[in-house]
Amino acid sequence: MTLTFDQSVYHSLLTEVTPVAIETEVEYQRLLKIAEQLTFKKNRTKEELALHKLLVVLIEAYETENCPMKESTPHQVLLHIMEASGTSQTDLVGLIGSSEVVSQVDGFTCRCQTINISGAC
Repeated sequence: MTLTFDQSVYHSLLTEVTPVAIETEVEYQRLLKIAEQLTFKKNRTKEELALHKLLVVLIEAYETENCPMKESTPHQVLLHIMEASGTSQTDLVGLIGSSEVVSQVDGFTCRCQTINISGAC
């Protein structure tokens, strides 16, 4: 069974959410919360998917203009992922190979056993 896009349902969603070009932090947070709810909602309708897509476009436009991100080096990205996941250098040995290879990949000397965000041993 193919579901069709129901304009009246979509119109009701738009009326309820009233998405607009985001110009304030308050509006950004409001639409971000709705987008997150839709992101994790199970069995979204076609109308909800369309609304979610619209909200993501609005949010990304606001973030591009107001929340510039600095470029990160691959090493900084690795450090962040390791810290966020609670992964240590020794945890990577089984995934990558020997401790020498892990040390080369993550830029640490073998004296480091765990990672900290600054990258200092």
